[in-house]
Amino acid sequence: MTETRFLPSQFVYDRLEEQFKPDRVTDIFPKKGLQFDFNTEIRKVYTATFANPSVIREILRRGETDIMLFTHHPRPPMPSLQANYAEIPEDLIEQMKERRISLFSYHIPMDAGCFYSPAYTLGEALGGNIYDFWYPQNNGLIGVLCSSGFDTITELRNKFIKVLGHKVSCTQYGGEKLIDGKFAVMPGCSKSLEAYKYLKENGVNVLVTGVTSPVVDWSKEVHEAAKANGITLLAGTHCSTEQFAPRKMCGYFQNLGLESEFIPEAPNFDELDAENIYEDGAK
Repeated sequence: MTETRFLPSQFVYDRLEEQFKPDRVTDIFPKKGLQFDFNTEIRKVYTATFANPSVIREILRRGETDIMLFTHHPRPPMPSLQANYAEIPEDLIEQMKERRISLFSYHIPMDAGCFYSPAYTLGEALGGNIYDFWYPQNNGLIGVLCSSGFDTITELRNKFIKVLGHKVSCTQYGGEKLIDGKFAVMPGCSKSLEAYKYLKENGVNVLVTGVTSPVVDWSKEVHEAAKANGITLLAGTHCSTEQFAPRKMCGYFQNLGLESEFIPEAPNFDELDAENIYEDGAK
């Protein structure tokens, strides 16, 4: 029988700080890194995109102790398209404390974390060859530009559906042909209006992102900017497009000698452009 390995919690936190260098960027959340310090040693790490109540309840259901939950977002998803990020319910925080489950989260440090970033890992999953970083935010570059063997948006869209395992939306404002097989990746949300001008100037005519529902206030201007610059919006929800970063982090923790497992979350399909949904390659 294999002996369970424990590592001092502070040792794990220090390794994460060395890897992601959080002080080089700012963030939209008030706290970077350790959110809840409820243990002194760690036996296993669970990873997830959000500090989602569904994820926390699944960990609690397993009855384990001395756990770290590592997430990209320190809070649960937005409860509606017009709301801000939700808060973790107090009763779950109390149960985490009782079970010695700490919460550690890197948002912008992970977005700008190169090989472990949501953009880089999604680009990899799509089979892209990452040739540059782009999309400046909070003192970091959090998107990637990819070359690929895809000739058309249809080919890229079908790969996107296969990689995510669910429907996507494709709002086509450019031609069917990819320019030189290139595409841009900015998972989650791509709110910058300047981004679409930048893509046009750099010979890219499709953006892979998460949220493009025109119901969202900021998304209306995004659609206008994308249309004006001939940039097709290929969207797969906030959660699903960022999941490949916490998935890849399992390997990071395993290399430290800890057991690690990713816990998936349900995507919010309301975040897609409802009039341009594709599933299994068909609209």
